[in-house]
Amino acid sequence: MPGPAAKLIRAPHAALPPGGRGFTLLEAIVAIAIVGIALIPILTFVSQMVGGLTRAGDANAQNLAKQAIIELLEPLNPLERPIGQDQIGDLGLRWETENVVPPNTATHVGTGLSGFGIGFYVVTVSVERPDHSLWFSFPMRKVGYRRLSAGTMPGFSQ
Repeated sequence: MPGPAAKLIRAPHAALPPGGRGFTLLEAIVAIAIVGIALIPILTFVSQMVGGLTRAGDANAQNLAKQAIIELLEPLNPLERPIGQDQIGDLGLRWETENVVPPNTATHVGTGLSGFGIGFYVVTVSVERPDHSLWFSFPMRKVGYRRLSAGTMPGFSQ
């Protein structure tokens, strides 16, 4: 007959199902490590997708803002207003023009719109966030025009 010490040694095994054996600590650690290694690529993929969605959302917002800005600056005459600023919603706009083809200063008969000085410009538009940091900028091509005075047109006298 076994003594009281034998009952103490067998007591932990008594909680196991009959004929079964539990996991060892080493087996549990290995299982957790395998699951962790398998989750790394999944979490990396999810992180990259969230970053991609954020960039796509920002690009979409930029395109919508750009369309609104182009509509706002459609009537802009860069010959009369070469530098300026405006507000659209909470965004700040600044623009500067660069002369590509200088406007004509005299009328040339048979060459387009007589009586107007016409020049070609590149307008660089900078868009600022509400905190005045630069969000994006883009170029626009515009035509600048100005009515020439009667003294520069042939056949007219003052």
